Amino acid sequence: MVIITGYQLKYKIENGEKLYFCKQIEDLIPCPECSEGLAYRDSVIRIFKVEGGNKNNLIIRRLQCCDCSRLHRELPDFLAPYKHYTTATIENVVDEVIDSGDYDYPCERTMMRWKDWILRNTDNINGHLKSVGFRVLGFTEDLLRSSDCLLTKLQEKGEEWLGKSLRVIYNSGNFL
Repeated sequence: MVIITGYQLKYKIENGEKLYFCKQIEDLIPCPECSEGLAYRDSVIRIFKVEGGNKNNLIIRRLQCCDCSRLHRELPDFLAPYKHYTTATIENVVDEVIDSGDYDYPCERTMMRWKDWILRNTDNINGHLKSVGFRVLGFTEDLLRSSDCLLTKLQEKGEEWLGKSLRVIYNSGNFL
């Protein structure tokens, strides 16, 4: 899985339904496993939902590594891997901006699962963020020893904390 930020979202209406396409406008991200180039292989349909439960279909590309032959789906940053709802919806639930009284969907049980998922993975996410900060961005070793939670700091800064965190984790070859 690779998560991209530079893209255009376009759609066409087919059989009375919107079918979204994600057109990448940035350079290809290298393979998270071996850092070699990725080449287009095929496309698949991915369902995603927005607040209120409206379903949409998105065509996403599958890319194959030119070296290790692993397959990676190219996911736009407004979607979380293995989740149907957008990262903005999940963030709003976790940050308690919306709750089960605001919409019929997502259901209360789904909202509780998302909160539990973030709670269980906070240390894991924080470790990945610190590791990438040290290895890739050149932060000092003090960052690794610090008790500061980078995920909490991102949450306090505002929007898109989940998308940014997931992009760092998945594009560096890790997962939650």
